[in-house]
Amino acid sequence: MMFDRKLLTAIQSLLPVQIFICYCFVVSGLIVNFAQFLSWIFIWPFSRKMYRRINYHLGALLWSQLTFLYSWWSDSTIKIYANPQDVKDLQSEYAIILVNHRYEIDWLVGLVAAQEIGLLGGLKIVGKRSLSLIPVLGWSWLFSESIFLRRIWENDKRVLEHDIQQLLNGYPDNYYFNFLMACEGTRFTEAKRLESMKVAREKNLPELKYHILPRTRGFTMIMRGAKGKIPAVYNFMLGFTKDSAPASFRTLLKGHSCKAQLYI
Repeated sequence: MMFDRKLLTAIQSLLPVQIFICYCFVVSGLIVNFAQFLSWIFIWPFSRKMYRRINYHLGALLWSQLTFLYSWWSDSTIKIYANPQDVKDLQSEYAIILVNHRYEIDWLVGLVAAQEIGLLGGLKIVGKRSLSLIPVLGWSWLFSESIFLRRIWENDKRVLEHDIQQLLNGYPDNYYFNFLMACEGTRFTEAKRLESMKVAREKNLPELKYHILPRTRGFTMIMRGAKGKIPAVYNFMLGFTKDSAPASFRTLLKGHSCKAQLYI
């Protein structure tokens, strides 16, 4: 049965419909969080491998609801440009993935790409501590052993050293994880870039036109801790075409299509 896309979009644009979609995600997400909590209480102390297997699939269950919003609800698309061998390698190795962060939904589109490649359950982030306090999303990242930093170097150094080693020791066979890292540590805006370039001039660093100065110490620490165990670093560069709808959650909820392009 074929639907009239304009009629469907008109229905999706109704506020009660959007509230219902959000309600379904929150309720189902909290159920997943509760299952993750139970696995942390009853399984983590006895078998970390089993805990990680379970949370691999629980994580994929939660994130797939967001990829539904992008791929099915709004009929948005993503075109991936990559070396086929790189994609094949990504599916069977631990990796660090460096991403740009310019859009409200770029991390969601990253989930869609991960689902396309087959990485969805093993995605983890390196992010600021406050993200772990967000219900549903943040709690799921917390239970999936993402790394959260306070941006206080002495404290973060200990967290990175401990968490990366704990994760690398005892990860189940034939399961793989990928760390998503935004080099700049925040979403790009022109105001933030100009502020960052003041620091660049003070430190005699190159002035960048399209980026904020990267935060390198955490990345360097992870690379040292992962030496010999994480074999690859990938760069994911995301953008949207000129004929794409605005890259925002409200756009997706209204059923308008975004058109993303990802270069790996």
